[in-house]
Amino acid sequence: MSRALAVAGRGSAWLRHFTDEEYTALVIPADKGRYESGRTRRQGRREFIERWPDLGVWMAAPVADRLMHAPPYAEARHRHVVVRGHRLYASLLAMHGRLPLDYPWLFANSFKDLLTESGKLLGMGPDWLTPLDVEAQRIGYRQPAAHRTLTGASIRIALHRGNPDWRTITVEDLDRFRAELDAFAARDDVRSLRPEFVAGGRVREWYRNLRTSIYTTQVVLHSLGVVAKQVRYISTGGRPHQRPSGPPAIEKVIDRYIERTAPARTHNNLRSRFRVFTSWLTEHHPEVTNLAQLTRTQLEEFLTWVATGYRNYRTGQPVSVSTQVHTISALNVFLRKTLAWGWDDVPDRPLLSHLDMPKQVKTVPRYLPAPELDAIVEAIHALADPYQRAACLIARWVGPRRSEIRRLELDCLDAYPDGHPRLRIPAGKTYTERTVPLHPEAADALRVCIEQTGARHQRPLIDEVTGKPTQYVFQLRGRLLSDYFLFDSALQQACDHAGLVDADGAKTVTSHRFRHTVGTQLAEEGARIQTIMAILGHTSPAMSLFYARISDTAVLHDYQTALQPGALLAGPAAEAVRNNELSEQAVNWLSSNYYKTALELGHCLRLPEEGPCECVSRTGFDGDIETWEEHQRCRHRRSTTMSCVSVRPGWRSRPAVIRRRRSERSVGSLGNSGFTRRRCARG
Repeated sequence: MSRALAVAGRGSAWLRHFTDEEYTALVIPADKGRYESGRTRRQGRREFIERWPDLGVWMAAPVADRLMHAPPYAEARHRHVVVRGHRLYASLLAMHGRLPLDYPWLFANSFKDLLTESGKLLGMGPDWLTPLDVEAQRIGYRQPAAHRTLTGASIRIALHRGNPDWRTITVEDLDRFRAELDAFAARDDVRSLRPEFVAGGRVREWYRNLRTSIYTTQVVLHSLGVVAKQVRYISTGGRPHQRPSGPPAIEKVIDRYIERTAPARTHNNLRSRFRVFTSWLTEHHPEVTNLAQLTRTQLEEFLTWVATGYRNYRTGQPVSVSTQVHTISALNVFLRKTLAWGWDDVPDRPLLSHLDMPKQVKTVPRYLPAPELDAIVEAIHALADPYQRAACLIARWVGPRRSEIRRLELDCLDAYPDGHPRLRIPAGKTYTERTVPLHPEAADALRVCIEQTGARHQRPLIDEVTGKPTQYVFQLRGRLLSDYFLFDSALQQACDHAGLVDADGAKTVTSHRFRHTVGTQLAEEGARIQTIMAILGHTSPAMSLFYARISDTAVLHDYQTALQPGALLAGPAAEAVRNNELSEQAVNWLSSNYYKTALELGHCLRLPEEGPCECVSRTGFDGDIETWEEHQRCRHRRSTTMSCVSVRPGWRSRPAVIRRRRSERSVGSLGNSGFTRRRCARG
C-alpha cells in the first residue's frame, strides 16, 4: 500500500503536529530537569515544523528532501543534538499514531540513540531488547555482538509499525522489511542518502549487516514463540553462476514441475539445471518462447553445446561428464513426465532418451590409505570445536552422508544389549531410517554435543524430510549448523595440521572419502553385501558392490605372491615334482587326470587335496621358456609324464593316439640343439 493510500484511509486528523502543550507534557518529564537536553529537543521540533508545517507534504516529498543528517558530534555538538531532535520528533509522531514512517526514510537515518535514555519517550530505552538479548545468548549467540545485531532491524520495524511492542511483530512485518531493504539498496541514488555512503562507505557491507540483523531478529523471535515461521538463511554474496531465466511460458511450466515433483530442499539445485537449458535456448533460439515449439534438432544442438561449450563459471574449464549427465538427465525426465501427464505447452513426443547421455568412466572408491587415515583422525581429535570433532569422527567410523550427520536428532544415540554404542541415522536421500554400530571414540564425542545442545532447550525445527518438529544435535542459534562449518572448514583445519594438502593448500580429504573408506574396509574384511547396505544406507546391492571390488592393496598382495622371486608358480605340489617326491597315489591320479590338469610351465599342477583347477586344460606348451635350465627341467618333466600315462588303459585308442602324438611333438620341440621361446601361463 502506498503512503498516499495509507493517509487517505486514516483521515485528515491523522497527519497533525503536537501542540506546545502536548510536546512539553511528553518531553519535560523524561528530561528530569536537564535543561540543555530539553532546550535542544524543543529547537529540533521548531525547525521541523518550520520546514514541514504540513505533514502530508513531508510524506509526499522525495526521501532525499526529507533527510536531516546530523554533523559529527565532536565538530558541532549543539547542531548534532538538534538534528537528533528532528528524528526524535518524527519518531514521537509515529509512535503516537500521527505520522507513518516509510522504510526508505528509516534506512537513510540512524536510530542507535533510541536505545539510550532518550528512547524511553518512545517506549524503548536501554532495557527494551533485554528479553531478546537473553534469548539470543541462550540459543548460542554471543554478547554484546548479538545486541548490536538485533538493534538495526528491531528499531526500524517498531518505528514503521508505530508500536514498540516486539511481541506483536509478525512474519509479514519481517518479510516486508527484507523486501524494502532490497529495494533501498538497489536505488540509483543510494550513495547520497546516508552520510557514510557519501564519505565513501561500502553500501554492500551496510546492506549485509542489516540482512544479518533481520535474520537474527527472526531467529530469536521464533525461538521465543513470537513468530511461527522458521527462518532460512540466504547468503547475500554475489552469485556469478546464477543464469538468467528463460521465456515466461517456459519458466511457468518448469516451476509447476518443480513444485510437483521435487522436495523443497532440492528446488534451487533442480532449477539451476533447467536454467542451463533455458538460458542457452534464449541465446541461440530466441524465437522459441514455448516448449511446444521445441524440436529434436534444437536439442541435438544443446547436447553438442553441453559437451563442448558448457564451462565451469569458476575455472572456465569444460564441466565434468557427471555434470553433463545431471543436466541432460534432468531435462530428459522433465520432458517425459510432462508428456505422460498430458500437460499443455510441452513437446508432443519424446525428444530425448537414455541413449543421449554421455558415457561415464566407472571409477574406483577413493578410500584413505592407512597412514593418511591415521594422520587425519589424529588431527580431527585436535579440533577445538566439539561439533566439528563429533561430525568428522562419525563420518570416519560409520560413513553416513553429510546431510544425515547434520540432521542427527537429540536422542539418536543409545546402546545394544551388550553396551556397544548404537547410532540412529535419520531418513535422508533414501527416505529410510537405519541403526548402525558406532565406535566408542565417536560416541564419546557425540555425547558432549548432545549435552551442550540439550542444555539450551531450543525450540524444535521443522525437518525438511519428515516435516515434523525435531530437536537436532547440531543445532545452534535457531538453525542447523552448515555443511561448510561441520565438514569443509573442519577438514581444512585437520588437513593443514596433518599435512594432507595439495600444491594450492587445499584439503585432500573430504567427508565422502570417509564413506568410501568405511565401505572398502567392510568389503576387504569379508562383510556381506547386506551388511554394507545396512551401514551405508544403500537401497540396492549394486550400490554396495561398488565397494566389493578387490582393492589395489589386495591386488598387490596377489601380484607379489605370484610373481616375486622364489614364488611357487605351479601350486603347492610343484616342489614335490622338482624333487621327484610324488607319492604313488599322486602318480596314479596324474595318470587318470593328466588331460584335465597340465604340468608346470604349461598350467597349474593341482592334486585332489588342493581343490579344483581354474585353468583351461591344455597339453601343449603355451609359455616363454627363457633359460636353458627351464628348457632342461621342462623336457625332463614331459618325459616323466609320458612314461606315467603310457600305461593308462585306452592309450592306443584313436583320440588317445592323437593326444600322445601331440605330447611327443611337444617333447621333440625341446631338443638339445636349441629350444623355442613360448609363452608360459603360470597357474
